[in-house]
Amino acid sequence: MSLKIQTSNVTNKNDPKSINSRVFIGNLNTALVKKADVETIFSKYGRVAGCSVHKGYAFVQYANERHARAAVLGENGRVLAGQTLDINMAGEPKPNRPKGLKRAASAIYRLFDYRGRLSPVPVPRAVPVKRPRVTVPLVRRVKSTIPVKLFARSTAITSGSTKIKLKSSELQAIKTELTQIKSNIDALLGRLEQIAEEQKANPDGKKKGDS
Repeated sequence: MSLKIQTSNVTNKNDPKSINSRVFIGNLNTALVKKADVETIFSKYGRVAGCSVHKGYAFVQYANERHARAAVLGENGRVLAGQTLDINMAGEPKPNRPKGLKRAASAIYRLFDYRGRLSPVPVPRAVPVKRPRVTVPLVRRVKSTIPVKLFARSTAITSGSTKIKLKSSELQAIKTELTQIKSNIDALLGRLEQIAEEQKANPDGKKKGDS
């Protein structure tokens, strides 16, 4: 009766022989595939010296490089538990790997801190961009036939929201200007009435001396 020897969990030795004999297994469905399953699949290529399974990937340590390369050639692209395995030598980046699909095995292994955990990857902080504020000047057009100076003074007087006390001299000046404007309007009205009476008296537009 033969007893099965339990495989070691050590797959992180740094000597060149161990690195060259190590296989990286990516895109592994570790929710269904366990360590014993990995050992069973890869032990047919040679003696498995060590095996460690992590979330989504695993490492298999062989005794020599020839067995490791045979496992890569035989199992790469295999569909296991509904996922296509991405297998290559742990010490060599996979050639012709499409960008953005899988992380290189060497990069993943460098993140592994030899304590069974992944080192935290720093996330760059987003720098807020300040947008300059654009102020648009508002231009208001005021149409008025009243002189600007008189309009400003009358507005200051009639505004109920502002309490401004005007001097007696300013009030007197406003009164004088209003009186002058009234006189001019009366004179214009009188002239218009005179012209209208002349047109009624002489509708043909002839002077009295021409008759």
